[in-house]
Amino acid sequence: MCARCRDIDTHYHYYATGDRYNTDHDCSWENGLVCTSDVNGKTCKDYEVNFKCPNIGTCPACAKWTPWMDRDNPSGNGDAEHVGPTGFNPCSGHEPIDIQCRVTGTNQPWDQTGQVIKVKCTSSEGFVCENSDQPSGEFCKDYEVRFLCP
Repeated sequence: MCARCRDIDTHYHYYATGDRYNTDHDCSWENGLVCTSDVNGKTCKDYEVNFKCPNIGTCPACAKWTPWMDRDNPSGNGDAEHVGPTGFNPCSGHEPIDIQCRVTGTNQPWDQTGQVIKVKCTSSEGFVCENSDQPSGEFCKDYEVRFLCP
């Protein structure tokens, strides 16, 4: 299952609005999206959250994980593992059910690297780490993704 969070007026994705979100409540299906003025430092925008449940019919075994894919390297602006026209189309025209993201060549999950991540491993958007967001001039690690396809 995945969540899509966006500004209700502009339909910009939540991460593109400039608001800051409460820890562990930044558009996940487990915790949703929480933006408070205490954390944001100003009034938060009005957001809508949509949840997408996987529809794999009566055959859950029919869903398959793709191989791990690494489209981009962290040179330049960072590492972008996008989904859609500018990135992967892993499920033959169907929307992916789920995504997993990790450091390339390891089993280290993306959310345990300590890096600042711009697009946080969603099946609808993919994964993006920007070098300019990292502290002390560090560069993004090289990430890879895989998708659960119906």
